[in-house]
Amino acid sequence: MDQLAALLASMVVEGVTVALLFSRLERPKLVRGVGVAVLATLATHPVAWWSIGAAEPVVGYWTAVLIVETLVCLAEAIAYRLVVPLAWPAALGVSVAANAMSTLAGLLYYAVAS
Repeated sequence: MDQLAALLASMVVEGVTVALLFSRLERPKLVRGVGVAVLATLATHPVAWWSIGAAEPVVGYWTAVLIVETLVCLAEAIAYRLVVPLAWPAALGVSVAANAMSTLAGLLYYAVAS
C-alpha cells in the first residue's frame, strides 16, 4: 500500500471509529469529532509515515511504531480536547481507539497482502 492509499484508509477508519464512539452524543459533537478524526489524520499521517521509516533502522520497526503512534495519539488528543471539546481522559481515549483501529487495519492489510 502506498502512502496516499494508507492515508485515505486511515482517514476512513478513524472517521468511522469516532462516528461510532460519538453516535450517542449530540450532533454537533459528532460532527466535530469526525472532523477532528479526518483532519488530524491528514495532518499527522505524513509525519508518522516518514518518522517510522526514519526511526526503524535505529530502534527497530515495532519500537518505531510504538513511539510514533504514542506521539500521534497525544497530538490528536489535543485536537479532540480543544475542538469537540472533550475532557482530557476522554480525548486521549478517543484518540487511542481511533489510532489503534487504523493501525490494526494497516497491519491486517499487510498480513493479508503478504
